[in-house]
Formats: sequence, structure tokens, C-alpha cells
Amino acid sequence: MSLSEQIKTRLREAHDMDLAGIAPASALSGEPAGHRPEDLLPGAKSILVFGRAFADGAVQAQFRALEQGRLSDQSAYAAYCNDLAPNILLVNEGFELCCWLEARFGAKALLCPFNVTQSMIPDHYPGMFFADPYGQGMPLDIWKAAMAAGLGEFGWSNRFLTPEYGPRQMLCAVLTTLELTPDAPYAGAPLCDPAQCGVCARVCPTQAIPAPDSGRTKSVAVVGKAQTVSDLDPRACTVAALGLRREFSGRVPCPDLILDNAPTQDELVEAFRKKPINGLSVEHYPRYLCERCLVYCPVRRWKERFADTGLTRFDPGEKNA
Repeated sequence: MSLSEQIKTRLREAHDMDLAGIAPASALSGEPAGHRPEDLLPGAKSILVFGRAFADGAVQAQFRALEQGRLSDQSAYAAYCNDLAPNILLVNEGFELCCWLEARFGAKALLCPFNVTQSMIPDHYPGMFFADPYGQGMPLDIWKAAMAAGLGEFGWSNRFLTPEYGPRQMLCAVLTTLELTPDAPYAGAPLCDPAQCGVCARVCPTQAIPAPDSGRTKSVAVVGKAQTVSDLDPRACTVAALGLRREFSGRVPCPDLILDNAPTQDELVEAFRKKPINGLSVEHYPRYLCERCLVYCPVRRWKERFADTGLTRFDPGEKNA
């Protein structure tokens, strides 16, 4: 077994990861200064990307919160898909992996976790990772690294999709000076067909995700693989995702801090400063207050797994990639 396969096998078996892939550090060499692998870890040669899938039951709890108003159920989704389980689990397992790589192979390794608590201070405003990773303060664009590692591709919503779980997983990355064999980019059937679906745009409560026929697009390119996705408005996304209006604020009512869907960065910062502290999460950024584009995305047997709840007023059709 090659070293690369040995490490991925360890991730799956010793660390119980559902997903594991390897990208060359050079895949992100075109990112902004300060966010390239070499900027973070001098001599970085490879990026290990790994993750765990969300439990379907926790996703169904978010359906109940969104469609039936059972906000107590939102806490289950928050804990197991945003704050506690995915992040603490991945941080701990990533730390163990770094220690093993350094002790076993004499290589340097750096953990780049996904969550706010462990890794970032917003540079501009408290935005969403998938909407504006560097504005939010992420050191590394983990989803681009995942694309380069062959784990999947981006959807119209700007979320990262895998053929196994759609957008319903949490990812983590480790940079290392080991030169490993990278995985080939995903080459299966397209995971997202916005012209035939567009559910993410239809369910977006602030119109942050434009309609597929709007002409509002941008390109995402990594290691020779390019995709066209929506030109998502990160500020409009933040209004709903962080509960800056009462209609989105969840269990802890929040006044209408932002009245429209096109706030300036300064308005977002000021609104978040005024948000009641008891409405924040362990990460300080309660992005679970929306997540409609995640829970409604039909990729990967959506109807088979969730239709029995009866919560299908946004029928995404069949997309069983």
C-alpha cells in the first residue's frame, strides 16, 4: 500500500472519517496572499481533506424547525451539524493526525479546521464560509481543496457537494510537507443541474442565491477543473444565516437589525454587534438559523431519506447522483 493510500485508510479506519482525499498544495497557489498553503505552512506539498457526514435525523430536525416552527428542534441541528459534534470531532481527529504524521514521518503538519472558534477572526464582517471564506477569516478555502482532492464539486448554491452526501457533511484539512500522490478531480456525472432544479434559489429567503436564469454567475476553477456557479450575494446570505432579522432569529428573538437584503458591510458589523449575546452559538456565529440551501438540496437520495416526513412543499424532484 502506498503512503498516500495508507494515510487515507488511516483516516477512514482509525479516525472514522466518511470522506478522505489528497490534493497537491499547488492546487491553491492562485489564492490570495496569506491564504495559499505555502503562506500557512512553508514547504507545504500536500493537502489532506477529510470529513464526516451529517446524521439524517439532525437534518430532519432542521426541516421541523423551518416548516413546523418547532424551534426546539433547531437545537439538535445546531449541535450535531454546526457547533459541537462536527467541529469538535474534526478538530480532535485532525490534531491526532498531525501528531501522527510528524512523529511517524518527520514531516510538518498544520491543521486547518472549518469552524470559527478554532481558526478565524473575521477580516471584514461575520459572513458565511461558503459565501465569503476569506472575508469571514478562514485561513484556507477547504471546499476548493476538497474539489482538488477529488471529493466532489460545487453546486449552484456555492456549497460543496459530494456524490455520497450532497452538501450534508463537514470537512477539515491538514497541510503537510509530505509529497503525496494526489487524487484525480471528480469526473462523475454532474452533481448539480441548476436549470433542472434551482431549489436552492427558490428557498433562499433573502434572494442571496440568484435564479439559474438570472445571468448572475461566476467561475470556480481548481487544478484544471472549472465550474459555473451562482454569483451569490454574501451580505444577503448573512442576514438570514446569522438571524439579523426577527423572522430568522430562531429560539431567541432578535429585533430587526437589518431591514433589507442589501446591507453594507458596516451595517452588517453594527447589526451583529447589537445581536443579543444569548442568541449566539458556541462558535459565536449561529449560521444554523437558515441553511435552507443545505437541507433542501436534492443531491443524494433526498426523497428516499426525507420525503417520509411530509415536508416537501419545495419539491426538488429526483436527483440521485
